[in-house]
Amino acid sequence: MCSEQTPTTPSHRPHRTLPTRLLLAAMGLALFVGCGKMGDPMPPLRNVPMKTSDLSIRQQGKVLFFDMAFPSTTASGLVLGGVDSVELSQYAKALQADGSLPKIDPRELENGAEVILTLRGSDLSSAVVGDRIQFRLPMSDDLPETPTSASFFAVKTYKGEETSALSNQVALIPAKPPQAPNNLGLEALPKSIRITWDLEDPRPIEGFEILRRDASQRGYGDPLKRVKGEARDFFDRTAVYGNRYIYTVRSVASLEPLVLSADSGEREIHYEDRFPPAIPKNFVALAETGAVRLRWDPSPDSDVAGYILHRREPGRDFHPLNDAPMRQVEYLDRGLTSGFSYSYRIQVVDQQGNQSPLSEPITTTTR
Repeated sequence: MCSEQTPTTPSHRPHRTLPTRLLLAAMGLALFVGCGKMGDPMPPLRNVPMKTSDLSIRQQGKVLFFDMAFPSTTASGLVLGGVDSVELSQYAKALQADGSLPKIDPRELENGAEVILTLRGSDLSSAVVGDRIQFRLPMSDDLPETPTSASFFAVKTYKGEETSALSNQVALIPAKPPQAPNNLGLEALPKSIRITWDLEDPRPIEGFEILRRDASQRGYGDPLKRVKGEARDFFDRTAVYGNRYIYTVRSVASLEPLVLSADSGEREIHYEDRFPPAIPKNFVALAETGAVRLRWDPSPDSDVAGYILHRREPGRDFHPLNDAPMRQVEYLDRGLTSGFSYSYRIQVVDQQGNQSPLSEPITTTTR
């Protein structure tokens, strides 16, 4: 407990130096602080999850797919440490007279939406993919040909007794999805894989999504490419020799929101390099005394192992001049008889052992 101090009267206050005065001032401040009254304890920080702002939706066949970021912080920006549950709500509202989406006040969804799905426990943990939460919801089997209402969706997340604010809203007009493409085909080409398909659905569509996964992977990622509705093939020029791929194609009825067909079915291909390299251009034979100098442009292929030259002299058939492929693009054929005609052909070999056809013969007469 702090005792009361008796002040010294001015007439009896001793003279003090400046350092002494500073020391006494500091001591007085310490006494003042030490005698102060402690304030009320601060309330504990609340673990209110941050509002979800990137909820997205897509319809694929008769299934709705939802995607959102995993809540990682509180509303005040502190580390959250996970959530206990995710709650999906739905609100239906009649379409406008022209069939377009109606406008909706956030309070309509807040007050009138129905909770249709709650993820918690193992259901929630199985929906976590990296830093995302992805889940699906089956649709009714009797979707209308001509819809009359739209569905609005939003989520809330929960941590203990705390609840996030309602997320951004996503909307969808539930309708029969487009038909899936059929007759999916794959064709291996020298520098690409050609994917082909048909579509019997007479309704107009926005386009198609082409998806590819490695045969060792379980699911597809983002589409490899989205093409226009009139397309019936696509050349995958990113495929790498030696890999085994699985492809599928989906019809796209709408881009916003994204409405897709079911998968076309899957086709698998082992993309192997069984294709001969291109024959070099500008293959020429220049006559010299008792020799012929051969020159050519490099093959445009990137995996060339080398070149094999073939010669035909009078009275003989073509035969190789070199057993192993040569890397250079010029060769001097020596030891020939002056005044004789010699014909040459060239062949390219790649690193997989594929051989090009023989080139057209060229002929020259030595000097």
